[in-house]
Amino acid sequence: MRFSARYTASKGKQSLVLEDAPRPTRIGFFKGVLAEFVGTHRRSFGQTEPLDISETHQAFVALIRDEADPWDYDNESAWGALTAHLKECSWLEFYDFVELVGTLLIKKEDDDPFSGTEYYKKYQAKVNALLQEDGIGWSLNDKSELRRQIPQALAKRVKATESDLADRYANARVHYQKSVAYLYQHPIDEANSIKEIVSALESVAKALVPKASTLGDAIKALRKDPKYSPHLLDALEKLYVYSNATPLVRHGHVQPGRPLLAEAELSLYIGVAYIRYLIVVGGESS
Repeated sequence: MRFSARYTASKGKQSLVLEDAPRPTRIGFFKGVLAEFVGTHRRSFGQTEPLDISETHQAFVALIRDEADPWDYDNESAWGALTAHLKECSWLEFYDFVELVGTLLIKKEDDDPFSGTEYYKKYQAKVNALLQEDGIGWSLNDKSELRRQIPQALAKRVKATESDLADRYANARVHYQKSVAYLYQHPIDEANSIKEIVSALESVAKALVPKASTLGDAIKALRKDPKYSPHLLDALEKLYVYSNATPLVRHGHVQPGRPLLAEAELSLYIGVAYIRYLIVVGGESS
């Protein structure tokens, strides 16, 4: 992270940007990322960039359904036309373009599987490094889809928990993956994220207590096992009650409303911890 970004962060003024593509980030993308993958100018040893400027620009115009084609320039001004368009387009369209370039690079590799060149991985790494440095709350996944960034500390725990959900916990793993996807996809679906993390917890608990039909029943059974803290089981039960009582999550409700993003994040973080707790104390993981 550059000094100015560290200084701003130290003053408590920097937070993740989700609904914007700041001009410095766009310029950084043009000069530090895009120029390596899109262009018509030959590089050293006779190599060329994998994607043509005009063709990529035309694909972008088609993707965002621009009603006019003002970008039909010759090769000498094609780069200027593309970067001018990307400076002026909406932040949503800018990120459309970021994904589009990745998709085109993946297709390029698929069309020539024997070339051995991994254009997309290099592009993905450069894009994510730029977004992380600029505090942008998105990251590019292996399918060239922008997802909300998972905080690094949580990301490690997410991966560890997912690996634990195998064998008898395979059904819980499906619910768990859905919960993470709902919270970190765009648009965000808070209610379904909460629903799926509670379903993952229910699946784990029912694997530990096969006779239980619900998470509530499983918690009652676990209370009889001295290995489990009754106080922690109380908190788990509260999460279960919350999910059942909140509109749009698990049961039909007459009253309007929906859970907050902060509530969905808290539910996922708590759910991750409880999945680990139940499995470890249950003797299924070290």
